[in-house]
Amino acid sequence: MNNYKDFLKPQPRIIVDLLESAIIKRLTKEKRGQGFGMDYKPFLTVRDVPSKGRVHRRPSITHGRIVHLLSDLELAVFLLFDWMPDVVDIREQFPLDPEKTLTISKRTGIKHPAAKGTLQVMSTDLFVDFDRDGQIVSQAISVKYRDDLEDPRVVEKQELERRYWEAAAIEWFLFTENEIPVTLIQNIKWLISHLYSYELDSNAQWSTFSRVLKAIETFPENKIAMVMRQLDEQQSQKAGTHLQYLRHLLAQGAFTWDMAEINHRSLRTGQLVPSKHWLNEDYEYVYAQ
Repeated sequence: MNNYKDFLKPQPRIIVDLLESAIIKRLTKEKRGQGFGMDYKPFLTVRDVPSKGRVHRRPSITHGRIVHLLSDLELAVFLLFDWMPDVVDIREQFPLDPEKTLTISKRTGIKHPAAKGTLQVMSTDLFVDFDRDGQIVSQAISVKYRDDLEDPRVVEKQELERRYWEAAAIEWFLFTENEIPVTLIQNIKWLISHLYSYELDSNAQWSTFSRVLKAIETFPENKIAMVMRQLDEQQSQKAGTHLQYLRHLLAQGAFTWDMAEINHRSLRTGQLVPSKHWLNEDYEYVYAQ
């Protein structure tokens, strides 16, 4: 994994001569595409390139850094990995070693990306590190709209990228809108902004969890919004207070449900399963970094 952060130090003169000065500055002086976690700087930001549709800057729950995503589809794929508990780092707009991509280009006969004769540094949309039983396993993720893959040139560049990661013995995956679990992404979006919405002390964590648990066990067939509204009335709280608490607890893993199949809009209390860790009071509450 560490081999990919320093590929310009040193770089053969022929490669440096083929890169425009702005790219050299981005990779060397600005240290783009280097670092890990909070210290990583993406090779491309939302200001550097035109995007297809909306761009997004948002904090990651994996490392707390503001990430730069160049389309709605990139956002959806990013949210999917950012939500996974075994993901320990996500680096977006990750640059590829131009010497290696140029070698692959010459060997395969696939034209290397260039602009007005100037070599361009290729990048992978997401580079994800997983902790698998104490071992860091990396995956490279390319994100492309299905319609874009109708363009033969886009497919050629994807093949260069695939071969690059194949040579590095790193799994490479292509995500289109067809691979997006829509219901899961909608549920993640519903919860993700509530992970840090409260900073509850240990007493408040347990009392809030217990209160919500009792309510959902008492009314197992009702929609969650209705039950939380009843809790607001019982506790003389402002309308919506306990629904916000529930979303915070769900984001913290106090309760789970089949997020891939059941949209939160139709979620009923009986479909919520309390966490064994919370029931046994051996959970880890996540505070904002």
